[in-house]
Amino acid sequence: MSKGNKKVQVEVKETPNNREGLTELELYVNGKKIGQLQQKEGQTVTITTNSGTESKARSVDDGINKLIMDYNLYQM
Repeated sequence: MSKGNKKVQVEVKETPNNREGLTELELYVNGKKIGQLQQKEGQTVTITTNSGTESKARSVDDGINKLIMDYNLYQM
């Protein structure tokens, strides 16, 4: 038997720390913050989960995908 599909709302919000040369985003799933992404101009993206685990990604899109995959694997 398979489970039915669940509707999941994903939001990406900019933080007040955004400025020229620094991109900082927070990722929310169903209103719950699951992690944060930071990228300094010309560098890789640093991903921080709510548990404090850090990893790297090549782009912001890759970072968002990693956070969502992590969330699906361990939280859902």
